[in-house]
Amino acid sequence: MPDLHYHISAPGPRSRYILAHMLGTMSGLQAVEVTDARTFSSIDGPKLHYGPAPIPGSFHVRSHGALERTGVPAMEPDLITLGAGLPGLFPVQGADLAFDPFAGAFHLLSRYEEYGPIDRDRHGRPVTDVLHAARHGYLDRPVVDEWLLHLWNAWSKLDPRLPAFQRKYRHVATLDVDNGFKYLGRPLWRSLGAAVRDLLKEGCGAVAERWAVLRGHGVDPYDVHGVFVGLGKAHADETIVNYLVAPRGPHDHAVGMDFPAMRAKARDTAARVAVGLHPGYGSSDHEERIMREKHVLEQALGCSVLRSRQHFLRFRLPETFRCLERLGIREEHSMGLADRAGFRAGTCTPFPFYDLHADAPTDLMLHPFAVMDSALCYKERLSPEQAIERGSGMVQRVKAVQGTFIGVWHERFLSDHGAERGWRAVVESIIKEASP
Repeated sequence: MPDLHYHISAPGPRSRYILAHMLGTMSGLQAVEVTDARTFSSIDGPKLHYGPAPIPGSFHVRSHGALERTGVPAMEPDLITLGAGLPGLFPVQGADLAFDPFAGAFHLLSRYEEYGPIDRDRHGRPVTDVLHAARHGYLDRPVVDEWLLHLWNAWSKLDPRLPAFQRKYRHVATLDVDNGFKYLGRPLWRSLGAAVRDLLKEGCGAVAERWAVLRGHGVDPYDVHGVFVGLGKAHADETIVNYLVAPRGPHDHAVGMDFPAMRAKARDTAARVAVGLHPGYGSSDHEERIMREKHVLEQALGCSVLRSRQHFLRFRLPETFRCLERLGIREEHSMGLADRAGFRAGTCTPFPFYDLHADAPTDLMLHPFAVMDSALCYKERLSPEQAIERGSGMVQRVKAVQGTFIGVWHERFLSDHGAERGWRAVVESIIKEASP
């Protein structure tokens, strides 16, 4: 039996997508749309009406009108401030809420603003500072999840029969293998050149370390896959390791799967936790590369690959996600920020990708992350102690709304080596803080 019912006065693909997601998937309850207004009026039980005018006996969310538009015309949502500084997008009057949470949520989840003309960095990514959430100070809040809680609190006061959430906090720990090894798996000529660079930059100790590893007398600093898997198994609901297998280039430096130790390491990891593809830097511009790289990884692992995260978080909307779905990817993990902690799509709950050009939802699930080690270190320029505090604060934001905390980590930070010395404690601390 359904837990609740809802009716949309002017239903369309956008409103149906976002109400089904928020009232059903996000709440963990069974929510059923009733298309006939008379039938809806006769139902006894918790009901929500989304439309311009109230229907007696139902919680009324007045539609702003944004979800009834087509195409991607320029749109700048107005906002108001609710309790505890929570912003509300698309304010309305004459309803049980002072804003339209469904229009706001759709605007953020669909990444509406990223389809139009927007400032981009040298890698083609939207500049974070021009995003609506950054300009209005709510980038570090999972506002979509907070809006759902706000709605539920207001609704339950008017109808005590409304069931409680069935959401449960989850932690997903993810590692992007950008290198595989620091010293192993490189051609001799490249190792010789790197040794000269080590000597000039770091002295004789770095050269000695390199040759000790190459001769089998030391452990490669980036051989941390097992360490990460152990952390994930102890402190996360799910652990995912994503492998970069693109041919070597200016931004792609991973050891190839044709190197026996790399292939063995990946196979061992795949036997213990989930694995994914880390499509190379140019894959969003030349999407046939994703198909080739996915084939390489699957051949090396001997199993299908269903997860991915774009290298450098480079993707084009909607083309890259369309390509991934065609290739059998079911989970996409690129929805996050490269230069700071925060919620790029305003949520910490996985959600189906909505293709604005096709004006239709898809089966590809986007899994948004909140924190990435390289952003804390290189972009926010935090000390390890500050990074732990920042990451822990984001964990608490997610736990407060019973969402899913996803962190993005890399071998060089877990290695506690070189320029990243001191950062292994950051990764370990935040992963432990995020324990369910």
